[in-house]
Amino acid sequence: MKKLIAHTVSVLLLFGMFFFSYKSYTSAKKLESVNRTYYQAQSDIEELIKRRFSSLISTITLGMVKDKESKKIDLNKLKAEKIVLKEINSRWTLYLGAVSFALLLLYFIEDIGTFSIVLSIASIITLIFGIITPILMIVIHKNVNFLGDIVLSFESKTIIGTISHLYHNQNYPVAITILLFSVIVPFLKSFSMLAVLVWKRFHIAQKMVAFFKHLGKWSMVDVFVVSLLLVYLSAGSSQNSYSQIESGLYIFLIYVILSIVTSISTDRALKEDTAG
Repeated sequence: MKKLIAHTVSVLLLFGMFFFSYKSYTSAKKLESVNRTYYQAQSDIEELIKRRFSSLISTITLGMVKDKESKKIDLNKLKAEKIVLKEINSRWTLYLGAVSFALLLLYFIEDIGTFSIVLSIASIITLIFGIITPILMIVIHKNVNFLGDIVLSFESKTIIGTISHLYHNQNYPVAITILLFSVIVPFLKSFSMLAVLVWKRFHIAQKMVAFFKHLGKWSMVDVFVVSLLLVYLSAGSSQNSYSQIESGLYIFLIYVILSIVTSISTDRALKEDTAG
């Protein structure tokens, strides 16, 4: 009965991991879309000139000619929507973090083998959503006389999107490095751990264990790559730029933590199985 309850809790937590990862992803994409619309509106120089001219005419004529506020109202609505979506996205990401912590507590109620399998699946889930969810937003703006603050550039980057961007800009070494150590190696490591745990009694498991231990040496490379990625994306930042970390980075960091714990628990599970 105790084992059944533990397994049920494990399945529910895995469902929660997927659900909250998906919600964090979808809310982040909605926020990205609203941000893009908002900042693109602020980069429309023609509209800014019309707005300033309309405001000037209204002032000169003492309000006899009305200032057209339609664009300002749209911007205000977008700004309000941004705030709401940011709060929603933060809440879903926080829930994901809470479920991830609860998942680690399964160690006290599950056997080490099942615990490792559950963590392996959870790490794969967070890895998938971590690489497709925006991790960083960068806005470059400049204050121009008469026109005010103009947005010159808006970028919202995912790990996959950054790899594609680097590749198309012929930065092949950086693109390949990030692809290898932030996507390919993590997936191989996670799936190899899961495969070893499921098929550990088969002969092929011995080779997979050796492969798994070799990949384990790269446990912290994905953290290093994310750090390099943030430095790269922030390059050229100045007082005229604004950057903000997005939920994708937190999801990826959750994957890193789960992956490290999975490596430790899988190694212990294999040792216990060999000793038994």
